[in-house]
Amino acid sequence: MTDKFNKVYSVSVEPDEFLLLNETGFEQTIQLTEGQLLMFDGMSMRDNWRELGVDWLVEPSIAHQNLKKPDIAGLGASTIVVSPKYSPLFLNGFSKNVELLECNLEGEKWFAFNVVGFEKALSEEHSIRNIKNGKPSRIRKFKKMVFDKSAIENPELFRVREAGLRYFTTDATSSLYSIVQEHGIKGLYFHEIETV
Repeated sequence: MTDKFNKVYSVSVEPDEFLLLNETGFEQTIQLTEGQLLMFDGMSMRDNWRELGVDWLVEPSIAHQNLKKPDIAGLGASTIVVSPKYSPLFLNGFSKNVELLECNLEGEKWFAFNVVGFEKALSEEHSIRNIKNGKPSRIRKFKKMVFDKSAIENPELFRVREAGLRYFTTDATSSLYSIVQEHGIKGLYFHEIETV
């Protein structure tokens, strides 16, 4: 373990308060044509990455007209992207398991977080899976999710395979949570996860 911590948090965005990002239509067309759909699946993308064009995902409804621009935005359901204002906080060795991949938002350089690999932090003994009709729920996988603190090797930002697309962080001094709190960065929400 690289840095001591007491708490673990899930990382989420709030689509009812902040704008989300999406790949531009041109990017999606290129990916479909080349058969290379963008997937943040725990594998490294650094060597094959080219600058990704992104736009604000704006829904033309009255309910979404007052959404704020975040400092860190969700990119679809797959990752988060940090603005040029705060990217220097993450570009110099933030975490050994996180690649920061360049995106272009209307001429500005934003950076997508690609978390490489998965932690084996789920405590099966203390977690309770959500079973519906004899099968695990695909939407809400756990009634109670508990992590083993001693199994977390990358406290800055990590993923757990059993938890799906979700990202997690801790209250370690160099973690995403601590950096966001210290600098007042807007766009992310943190929900504490039980630990043993």
